[in-house]
Amino acid sequence: MNVQEYISSGIIESYVLGLASPDERSEFERMCDYYPELIKAREEFELSLEKNLLSNATKPPPGLKTEIFSKLRPEVIGDGNAHAEKQTETALVVPIRGVRYVAVASIVLLIASTLLNYYFFTQYKEYSIKYQQLVLNQTQVASANEILQTKLQDYESILNLIKNPAMAIVKMPGTPKSPSPSSLTTIYWDTRSKDVYLLVNNLPQPESNKQYQLWALVNGKPVDAGVFEFNTDSLSLIKMKTIPKAQAFAITLEKRGGSLTPTMPIYVLGKTS
Repeated sequence: MNVQEYISSGIIESYVLGLASPDERSEFERMCDYYPELIKAREEFELSLEKNLLSNATKPPPGLKTEIFSKLRPEVIGDGNAHAEKQTETALVVPIRGVRYVAVASIVLLIASTLLNYYFFTQYKEYSIKYQQLVLNQTQVASANEILQTKLQDYESILNLIKNPAMAIVKMPGTPKSPSPSSLTTIYWDTRSKDVYLLVNNLPQPESNKQYQLWALVNGKPVDAGVFEFNTDSLSLIKMKTIPKAQAFAITLEKRGGSLTPTMPIYVLGKTS
């Protein structure tokens, strides 16, 4: 155990001022048997508390004694019996001092309680900030994990299609006259169900009023296979229109919503086997 951290926790102040719980008092007394620095720190706090009480002690008003005597023993003041007055004064010394010390001790306890409350409130704010940061970190980790799970599902879908023996794979690289010759897409064409899936490997992001359109070339004529949206940061398959037969597939950039006939130039083109 780090003794200095234990001393700084406020246990000594709580113990001396009577604010510690029974368990805390027992633990502190047990610790004093092993760590002499705890006893020294306790004695130093007690001494500082005593000095503070004495330095802040206030004298009663000059007329307070006479007023108390007049109320408690009017006959003493009336007949001038000095001996009786002296006895009464002696009898009142202890109660008056006791009241004074109780008042001072109450003020000290109030100050100590305020300091402890401030300390615990500061600790609470510090741990609250750390907790909120931890919650934020966990949220970010959960969000990143969700994105990763989505990507893994996309990869699994692609792998399942690739492993399908009935799946025909058509590579569609950029054409020589393509606005983006480095473009590349892949068609996964189920020769049994005739379903068509498109994987965008590399295509430039179109303008907001434009949209890519897939074409199937059947007997030399283009057949609409659907328009599509894609995310450059995501690798996923896009379900297109069903195509019974085709000699090739091509992609052009059209107005949003698609066109009846393809607009040149062709971005990518790939022939089927």
